[in-house]
Amino acid sequence: MRIRYSYVAIPLWSILALGTASLAALLPVDAEAQTIGNCSFTRDLQTGTDGEDVRCLQRYLNGAGFIISTSGVGSPGYETTMFRDGTKAALVKWQEANSVLPATGAFGPKSRGKYDVLVTIAPALPIPTTPIISTSVQQPVLITTDEQVARNMIISARKLIEDTWNDFDDAEDDDDDTGDAEDLLEDAEDSLWDAFYSFIDRDFKEAKASADSARDSAKDASDEIDGDSDDSEDADESDAEDAISDAEDAIDDARDAIEEADDDGDDVEEAEDLLDDAEDALEDAEDALDDEDYDDAVDFAKDAEELANDAEDAL
Repeated sequence: MRIRYSYVAIPLWSILALGTASLAALLPVDAEAQTIGNCSFTRDLQTGTDGEDVRCLQRYLNGAGFIISTSGVGSPGYETTMFRDGTKAALVKWQEANSVLPATGAFGPKSRGKYDVLVTIAPALPIPTTPIISTSVQQPVLITTDEQVARNMIISARKLIEDTWNDFDDAEDDDDDTGDAEDLLEDAEDSLWDAFYSFIDRDFKEAKASADSARDSAKDASDEIDGDSDDSEDADESDAEDAISDAEDAIDDARDAIEEADDDGDDVEEAEDLLDDAEDALEDAEDALDDEDYDDAVDFAKDAEELANDAEDAL
């Protein structure tokens, strides 16, 4: 199920992947005209393939709205040279959407041919990196830390809302009580659009605040669906402590793996950056626990655990 935005018929993923560097993505053009095409493919790509052409394919898929990962390795701005399961899954969706059948998740002659047709029709746009540097003769466009954080918060809120809508539909199908979940989800969508428009206006502080509000409304909706709105604080505190403990274990495992890889002479820079992000998220989780904000503590701890796993996967 796709998220129930009713304002414009443009995939939010595509706009966020382009960032504020290309407001042309807001125009009501054909969906394929929003894709990014600056790659030159001379070989078949499939699971296990490594190379810069894989990174280019990942950037193209992310920019076209077929997201490899919502955070960490493979997410917009953090594409890699490694063709793994996330790339395959995103490529299958692209193949299905463009009638490249059978959709095997391998980028072979039929896929390359379709890609060439699409990028011939659509104008080539700069591929986002971190920082974003256009591959054309334009001056480099740098993404600030606030912009990156705001974009990631919007993407995270969008995914939570979409997942919660799916849970809401399942609960209704089962005739379960959903309380005020529908109203809360509509509030979440309104806040998310406020965040998006603030992002386009480069008001990243307001974008982050609105994205946070969207996430809070979606979490409240999820609690209504799960029937957890009346859970005791003790249970919430226990959940937070357990989540923080899991995150600490994941960070310890990632740190050991990075040290071992570094001793072997492997490139660990990307993994170290992700581990730093994981440790920051863990610190936020611990602060939230101290403030008795147990829901946020759990969320931050889960983010920390995911980032730690991404760090280990990046080796």
